[in-house]
Amino acid sequence: MRMQKGRVKRVKKIEEGLLVYCLALAAILAFWFLAGRPQSLPEPEVARDQRLQSVSYTPFIGAQSPFDFAKGLTISDERLDQDLALLSRRFSGLRTYSTTGLGSLPDLAEKHGMQLLLGAWVSSDAATTAQELLDVVALAQKNPAVIRAVVVGNETLLRREITGSQLAAYIRQVKAALPGVPVTYADVWEFWLRHPEVAEAVDFVTIHILPYWEDEPVGIEEAMAHVQRIRAEVAGKIPGKEILIGETGWPSQGRMRERALPSPENQARFLRGFIALAEQEQWQYNLIEAFDQPWKRIKEGAVGGYWGLYTTDRQDKNLLTGEVNKLGNWQLLAALSAAIALCALLVTPRPAGMGGKRLAQFTAGLAAGAVLLVLQGRQFAIISLGLADHLWAGLVLGAAAGVYLLSLRAIAGGGSLRYASLDTALDFLRGKAACNPETLGGLLRLTVTACALIAAAGLLFDGRYRNFLNAGFAIPALAYLLWGIKGQRRDAAGMLEKLVSLLLATAAVAILSLETWHNWQAVIWYAICLLLAWPLWREGRHASLRPLLPQALLLFIVYGLLFLVRHKIFVAEELVAVCAETPERLICQTRALLGKLMYFGIFGWSAIGLTLLSLWRNGTFLTLLALCAALASLLFYNAGVGAVAFVLALISLAHGRQRHG
Repeated sequence: MRMQKGRVKRVKKIEEGLLVYCLALAAILAFWFLAGRPQSLPEPEVARDQRLQSVSYTPFIGAQSPFDFAKGLTISDERLDQDLALLSRRFSGLRTYSTTGLGSLPDLAEKHGMQLLLGAWVSSDAATTAQELLDVVALAQKNPAVIRAVVVGNETLLRREITGSQLAAYIRQVKAALPGVPVTYADVWEFWLRHPEVAEAVDFVTIHILPYWEDEPVGIEEAMAHVQRIRAEVAGKIPGKEILIGETGWPSQGRMRERALPSPENQARFLRGFIALAEQEQWQYNLIEAFDQPWKRIKEGAVGGYWGLYTTDRQDKNLLTGEVNKLGNWQLLAALSAAIALCALLVTPRPAGMGGKRLAQFTAGLAAGAVLLVLQGRQFAIISLGLADHLWAGLVLGAAAGVYLLSLRAIAGGGSLRYASLDTALDFLRGKAACNPETLGGLLRLTVTACALIAAAGLLFDGRYRNFLNAGFAIPALAYLLWGIKGQRRDAAGMLEKLVSLLLATAAVAILSLETWHNWQAVIWYAICLLLAWPLWREGRHASLRPLLPQALLLFIVYGLLFLVRHKIFVAEELVAVCAETPERLICQTRALLGKLMYFGIFGWSAIGLTLLSLWRNGTFLTLLALCAALASLLFYNAGVGAVAFVLALISLAHGRQRHG
């Protein structure tokens, strides 16, 4: 009889498992089908036989970048020939940005019937610039039939590398060497208005209009009106000069900026709308860009790598005609979600006969978690660049997966999540607490909390180039809200819970104020931070933060001083011309030193080193040094490592004050 009852329970458990999985699978497939179905667009399609004017071209594939030329990279004539054979079907011209590695391009352009806007890279390195100018003149003299114009410099004024007068001198130098060849300079439209001396030197004006990158980003619905208004404004303020829109386009991937959302759908809408408008108004234009360039993510964040009409491996994105697929292969994403749900179901202990309500909760959690993990994994696949990014992705996904499995277990068992306080989790890491389920649960929560703070700090100090990791953090945010308040614990929460909750809430408000309510990705992140902060606040609200007040005051003072140095010396517009003329001045040497420290990541790695040393020695003085170095890292554009160092050092400081206060 007992064996028969056991067999009945096993059969019932299997039947319940099959029911749960079938329902979860149906929800998963429905989600991915709806999210991945092709979209028709309101803008007119571009005829397949219509040859467009020009497109920006750089020859790199995959991880290749212009920095690889110094390591011996060469671009074969065969590669260039294949690229031009592909692009010449759609475009009659190309725009380049440098002569390096492209010596044979003019001959190949002539072969394929294309014209060139031949670019010379101009920078603060006078020797490199001089060589670029010599090379561009030589190529233009050798191949006059295919040279539509020479472009002396690209966004050099935007980067504040030289002065307007220096740039005008370079332009006149090239014009003198190439009589009869039009010479121009290319930059974001505002910088033409700020530097009239450059407009006087060129034969025509080349402006960049990128609605996504505007200081006040423009959504796709208003993008065409914005382009038209900006072009008219420049034409009115620089009369008598022909205008070429030298860069315009829209990214297919990356983070949202206010109303401006990167997506294949919006990229297609922009390109179709712009081409129709340009043809109607008879504008001269160049689209950005031919191929996705993943290397640009180094300087521009994930969005920088996805402006191409073709992928980096030369696959057409089908942006100009037909319906647009927003997700690519949604069937693969659905299969991954289904596999995750199946694995989670198999490893989660479940009693037979959970009841209708618990069965529904378990099914919803199983499906939702599997979808969110794949969404976050897909985002990481798009935005991750090097080893550090992949380690970060693994940490965030691993923490989310851990909470996902523990939540399913809690639902199935009718209990709740079990975890120790954040202080106990830190004691465990330092070998001062026993290993048990509560401690391991606390360690997982500490990981989630630290990762959320690191992500929030990155968004706050370097948000322009960082993505919102909403899908990954939605799992722990919802789990700790639903289960954390009822969590079973043997120790009391303290200062660390209260501090972390206040930091998360403050960062959430600050980020949303910068991004505005128009950015729904920022709104979701705001909600996630508050959901993570609320249970922590409830647990630690009675703790006092007074022991941290002296350190907080010191950090505010250090932050204020570093902020003044950054804005009065490092990014001061008025010092660009001064330091170009008198680089030996002390303030200019200081500015140059800060630039080198930033470029080589000295601020960031110093902060990481001091943080690790402070964690090992557990000393307040070392921790404060680490926090000061981390603030310098955050303010001087080493935000990634700076955020890690700042959060770890701050947690260590609060833990030390809690244990020794």
